[in-house]
Amino acid sequence: MSDDRRAIQKEFERVADLFAERTKGRFDDLDAVTFSRVRPGSLVAEVGAGTGNFLTLFSNVTGRLLAIDLTPAMLEVARRKHEGIEVLAADGAKLPIASRSIDLVATAQALHHIHEPVPVISEMGRVAKEDGNVLIVDQVCTESYENAAIMNELEVIRDPTHAATRPASAFRIMVQKAGLEIVDERLWEGRARFSEWMWRGEFPEERIVATLSFIEKFGDATGMNWEREGDDWTYTRRRLMILAARSRAPGKISV
Repeated sequence: MSDDRRAIQKEFERVADLFAERTKGRFDDLDAVTFSRVRPGSLVAEVGAGTGNFLTLFSNVTGRLLAIDLTPAMLEVARRKHEGIEVLAADGAKLPIASRSIDLVATAQALHHIHEPVPVISEMGRVAKEDGNVLIVDQVCTESYENAAIMNELEVIRDPTHAATRPASAFRIMVQKAGLEIVDERLWEGRARFSEWMWRGEFPEERIVATLSFIEKFGDATGMNWEREGDDWTYTRRRLMILAARSRAPGKISV
């Protein structure tokens, strides 16, 4: 296992229960189930599922839910909090799953922790059924290189396991390089609070102090529209949803 993956395991094993509580409901405004075109009775798997908060949005529609994550402690919380969910501890770039076996393969808020996401997206395409789909949900930065660079500095201070927040254009390129075609795309924007982004207890106090200090000095350069609000800060959160399918373009080899 690489050092990056060990660091992710260590970070999320430490905070699994608190992470589950802090992230509860964070995907509710996306309408991801409708966007995914998932059919009743489908098998839905999520790569980087964490504690299952996103995956269980599909519980009223699908037949089976499979949570896949690198960190066993996160999956244990998912199993405890969400009845009926199946779990699998595995690396998203090397899924121990048969090809063409899953109706919808999703990943939500995981790719920004991965330095090389194309192999993961390729694996998602491999295990998706011939008529299945791949759903990608992740945070995005603006298309400004300068904004992205400063935003990623901030993200690494907050969470050292952060790899990269990427612009929407980068996701389009990654999906195509993985041998998939984009079926639909949607960008969501909303306002959020710093106090909801970094919970005391989940994050070490020194990290919270360092993150706030960075925001005060460089927040305007992140493209996140930071604004002070009393003792708190608010900012613009952006999430991209991409629905993709195996490429049918002439001359292309499917994954």
